[in-house]
Amino acid sequence: TPRRTGDALRAFHAAIRSHPVNSKNPAVKEQAQGTMLKVLTSFKSSEIEQAVNSLDRNGIDLLMKYIYKGFEKPTENSSAILLQWHEKVCVWCSSSTATLCRVLVRVSTR
Repeated sequence: TPRRTGDALRAFHAAIRSHPVNSKNPAVKEQAQGTMLKVLTSFKSSEIEQAVNSLDRNGIDLLMKYIYKGFEKPTENSSAILLQWHEKVCVWCSSSTATLCRVLVRVSTR
């Protein structure tokens, strides 16, 4: 339904905006990751593309980080849903692998 889709999209954008970019506190980062995972897994498959397309390059980079962090600590059925998100991000970035490369460098240097 349009209302549910709008609610999910608002929650998605709120989670993206509230990313603790400057926090050194692992608990804060864990909480943000948990929130984002809940938001991502609440989307229906048919809603994912709209959410991905609503982001700019920085939002896509952040989303990809969250997706890969979600793969590190899967919950029930989260990997299947995260793969759908990953696919849509890859379509969005089909002209460049820069997003994937930046994420992999950041994850591997931690």
